[in-house]
Amino acid sequence: MTKRILSILLLTAATVVSVWAGPVDRQRAEAAAVAHIKGVTGKSRTVKQVQAVGDAFYVVNLAPQGWVMVSADDKVDPVIGYSATGALSMSAIPDNMAYMLDSYKKLVKLGTDEELSPRIRQWESVGKVLSRASGSAVEPLIKVKWNQPAPFNKYCPGEGDNKAIVGCVAVAMSQAMSVQAYPSRPTGSVKYTPVGYGQLSINFDEERAYNWDDILSGANTYDEAARLMWHAGMSVRMGYGPDGSGIPSNEVNRITNALRDNFGYGDEVAYVWKDAYQGDWERLVLNELNAGRAVIYNAVDTKLSAGHSFNVDGYDGNSGYHVNWGWGGNGDGYFRLDNLRDSPYYFDDYHVIVIGIGAPDRLLRSIGLSGTVIEEGLPAGSTVATVTVNGEAPTSGMTFELRGLYNAGTDSYAEAPFVIENGMLKTTRTLSCSADGVIAVDITVTDNASGESLTQGFSIEVQPWRSIAEATSMSFNRTTGEFLLKTKHNVSYTLKSPTGTVIASGALDPLPQLQFNRSQLADGVNVLELRCSTEVKTIKITK
Repeated sequence: MTKRILSILLLTAATVVSVWAGPVDRQRAEAAAVAHIKGVTGKSRTVKQVQAVGDAFYVVNLAPQGWVMVSADDKVDPVIGYSATGALSMSAIPDNMAYMLDSYKKLVKLGTDEELSPRIRQWESVGKVLSRASGSAVEPLIKVKWNQPAPFNKYCPGEGDNKAIVGCVAVAMSQAMSVQAYPSRPTGSVKYTPVGYGQLSINFDEERAYNWDDILSGANTYDEAARLMWHAGMSVRMGYGPDGSGIPSNEVNRITNALRDNFGYGDEVAYVWKDAYQGDWERLVLNELNAGRAVIYNAVDTKLSAGHSFNVDGYDGNSGYHVNWGWGGNGDGYFRLDNLRDSPYYFDDYHVIVIGIGAPDRLLRSIGLSGTVIEEGLPAGSTVATVTVNGEAPTSGMTFELRGLYNAGTDSYAEAPFVIENGMLKTTRTLSCSADGVIAVDITVTDNASGESLTQGFSIEVQPWRSIAEATSMSFNRTTGEFLLKTKHNVSYTLKSPTGTVIASGALDPLPQLQFNRSQLADGVNVLELRCSTEVKTIKITK
């Protein structure tokens, strides 16, 4: 997480296609930029300045304001990133953004055999792809534009040329907390010895309470904001330095631990590695934004042993996510996340986000589904998941609305073949893998007493028929001793002791899952038998 060498970032990095694609000249790039910004804002703008960055992309600055990065080759998506405000100078961009763009240059030159036509269609419709539909976008949540050097490093250790900078982790943490204006004060204490600065210590319990008005306004030359960032740095035991301050890239738990232990955030705070996440990565990020929570995004390049933390805090309604790089507003704009999962070209980066950074006193914090994979062919009315709010069963004082995604072309919402009844997600018709595939839905919960509401999105996958063996999985919680078995619908079970005595039996209904405790088992080899029509699966469990 150095100041000068930073990791791959929010690379639009559209997958490269066939060498049949052609270069994009300056005139075409200008037209694409003007069309894109009009699609975003609904207002016409003129070209003020164009800078070609090698043969990879153009930076088009617009009048009266705004900029667009346009690819110099139509074998990739036209727009790399954009902002409807400000201007962008390649000589003043953040180091992390520069690294991202350098990787993009390499990517454009790679070339594959992917079909060209989808990319060409995006170029042809560049001014039409954005929807300004009400409710689809999330305006940037972070209202501050903090940086790492003076005056923000006022409380960091060192003097003169050895004065440490804040560190990207501390900036990202503090900017995320600024959205919540929480906590009122930090708690706990920290003592450690970073290289080059001797022992550092702080007793948060003796620190004065935060003045959030001063923090957000930047009063007194950002003194209170600098204090918050100093606290954030100390809480993660920052490795300080005049050219770069950071933490080990594989110790993201320092961030989540600090947010919970020193800043009072709840158990919803968690870190999620992209490589290990089984769901829709983009949906996960968007759900946080819809809940009013900024995300801390960390990208790590292990080849350079470098990384960077920054914030994702907004959404334009059409795949563009707002990035606050944490460099005083330089380069802040909208970039795409979707290709991050498909970007192994020139780097072996790891991506991990910190989510759940919301004030714990908020009434509605999260919506959850017990499962997002269902088998095809189930009759209408089948229960396919339980719905939770804040990790618990919803109360009678809550109402739900479920709908498909908004389609700007038809000004309507797609069909959502589900309904929520008594905290259960049920089908409204028979679903087919080939016809339905992955179904995107938005669920909105409203607390009737306060009127507060929360919307979260989910991608529900309809899978083809699977055998019991293919559909069954079982996990064990060593702390609680609980087993959780998940399988397909229409399955019955029998759990027997080593002597053949039936411990429990029945149908797995309405959900095809079974939960039992180790204490229910007898010593020796217990047998769990699952049946579905003529199928039988046996699981042996030794106590």
